[in-house]
Amino acid sequence: MCPTTSEPARISVELKRALEFYHGSVEDLIRELIRVLGVNETDRRALEIVLLEDEKSTTPGRLAERLGLTAAGVTIMLNRLEKQGYIVRSLHPTDRRRVIVMATDLAAHRVREIVVPMIVESYKMLLSYYNTAELEIIADFLTRAGELQQIHRQRLREVHPYSKP
Repeated sequence: MCPTTSEPARISVELKRALEFYHGSVEDLIRELIRVLGVNETDRRALEIVLLEDEKSTTPGRLAERLGLTAAGVTIMLNRLEKQGYIVRSLHPTDRRRVIVMATDLAAHRVREIVVPMIVESYKMLLSYYNTAELEIIADFLTRAGELQQIHRQRLREVHPYSKP
């Protein structure tokens, strides 16, 4: 006869499975978005950052910091995105020494055309399954989980890469 599993342990196992399923599904979805947009993962993430900024613009330095890239790596990435018509670079209106990166209408249109219907569908579905109090708990959980991921990312940035065999 198997010993009974405690409720917190059972929930912990369910939560682990659910998070693994969710992360895998998101990675699969992102892979398809990358394929449709014709970009790589770093370029997609850069577009996401630019499109989600309040002013719909950012700087190469902020992109480098958020993506963990060097200045040269960001320049190469921005060259690719500019060639595809997804971003434009211009001089800052008040500080001509700084460069501003903005998403183009093409990028905004394509992302809006593909992603917005999925977001709307997701919200409708979640709102039909959960009440306000449950949604507040879910939002709190996701916020805390995201904050934890940022802490983990920062820790990893401080780790030297393994040497090649």
